[in-house]
Amino acid sequence: MFRTLVFHEIRPEQELLDHPRPIAVADGYQDAMPLPLFNSTSHFKQQLAFLKAENYHTLTLDEVKAYLFAQQPIPEKSVLLTFDDCYQSMKEYAYPLLKEAGFHASVFVVTGWLFDQPRPYDPDYSQTLSQTELLAMTDVFEYANHTHHFHERKGLKSRSMWEKPTDFATDLARCNQWVTIKDVFAYPFGFYDQGTINTLKEANFKLAFTTKPGCNTATTPPMELHRDVIPFNMPLAAFKELLTK
Repeated sequence: MFRTLVFHEIRPEQELLDHPRPIAVADGYQDAMPLPLFNSTSHFKQQLAFLKAENYHTLTLDEVKAYLFAQQPIPEKSVLLTFDDCYQSMKEYAYPLLKEAGFHASVFVVTGWLFDQPRPYDPDYSQTLSQTELLAMTDVFEYANHTHHFHERKGLKSRSMWEKPTDFATDLARCNQWVTIKDVFAYPFGFYDQGTINTLKEANFKLAFTTKPGCNTATTPPMELHRDVIPFNMPLAAFKELLTK
């Protein structure tokens, strides 16, 4: 079995203000990144140091597929590290720390949010990266589908839940034109319904990740895999307990 951890923004403590930050994305979608989805660099360093000291193996998505569909064994201490949305802090802070630790991570990309050219780092916004910046980090990151323009919400529904399935399928195909892993998906905001799952299956997706916490085992439904959100300033003791329980 393995746990999947999800991060959004890794930032120094002095950048973690006690209020939401507006996002800045290429397609103009407006929202705000809530504080619980941030993580401090000091806590992230501690978390990576624990994984390193305990000899955790950071899984690839291909290893997850082999484990679930071909009964290929994975190391006893395995974890899947994931990032969502591709904000600038992923390059500024998370990437060098992961590279130094020798760890691999999977990133779920909203391709319609990516800018054509790199932009200066702006701590006042949750601003997305460019395609060229992502391509420069493939020694650490692999990229999978998080929609092209469908990362939007209304209440407790994401856009895939109110649009026509054919439009959702078209959006998935547009995202797949860029990402390297074309059969793995993460539900935006963790919102989905059976119609969402059906469209993904018809588009030949093999795995889809929720934001429901818990371990993934060989019997976990592949289209409803668990992910544990690592919240703002999670104590190291709680992080250790999560990985070892």
